[in-house]
Amino acid sequence: MKNEMKKFLATFLAVALAAVACCVFASAEDTNIALGKSYTTIGIYLLETETQPIYIDEEGKTLTDGVKATAGLAYQDPLWVGFNMNSPDAKDNGGVCEIEIDLGGDAKVSGFAVEVYLPEKAGAGISAPSKVEFFYSADGEEWTSAGEGALTENGSQSVVALDLDAAVDAKYVKAELVPTGWLFISEIEVMGTMGAGTTDESKSETESEAVSSAAPVESSAAATSSTASSTPSTSDAGVFAVVVLAVVAVIGAAVVVKKRA
Repeated sequence: MKNEMKKFLATFLAVALAAVACCVFASAEDTNIALGKSYTTIGIYLLETETQPIYIDEEGKTLTDGVKATAGLAYQDPLWVGFNMNSPDAKDNGGVCEIEIDLGGDAKVSGFAVEVYLPEKAGAGISAPSKVEFFYSADGEEWTSAGEGALTENGSQSVVALDLDAAVDAKYVKAELVPTGWLFISEIEVMGTMGAGTTDESKSETESEAVSSAAPVESSAAATSSTASSTPSTSDAGVFAVVVLAVVAVIGAAVVVKKRA
């Protein structure tokens, strides 16, 4: 009888630990680690005689604030940032526009996405970029190409994305975009996981600011949707609960064995 109970306890413990391991693995699934991160740009359109871009990047946060453009949202909306190869800094960069993001620590990067605007009818010189190439770096100086993104056309919710076959190590990432005219972007995302011990102080601040952004009325749906989608995951609480239940169950089983012994 004792041997049977010992076998039962060993089997139960193995199953409990496996359940905990599965939950921990699930909690580490890829998320948008660019959310709320700081970035620099090349190519936001600015006339040489002007000091303010025509289609501005509000407070330098629009592209990583988690608020994507909703269906039918016009390019004049503040959610869109206007890039153009004829901007002076883009001209100096060979007509290539850039978005470079500081991830704030070591990360495993598995994919990229840039939300771009494509009008239903050709006009106003707005079009998809002819090329978008993504890069990653450990120091912001030496860059390695992750590959070129593929365009999925869907009007104001079009996306240029790249999914990697295997995650890469990075502290910095960037997108090099080659526009053929006007290029409007509402968001850039970097999918992956941050390294252990990395803090993300900007995330909660960005999520709260997304709701109170100065976007016009027609953008409120985007802010609401994004805020809901960027709610912090409760997976950590789930893992903790499973661990507690597993420990309690194991202790209970041990008590039963002791009494029967």
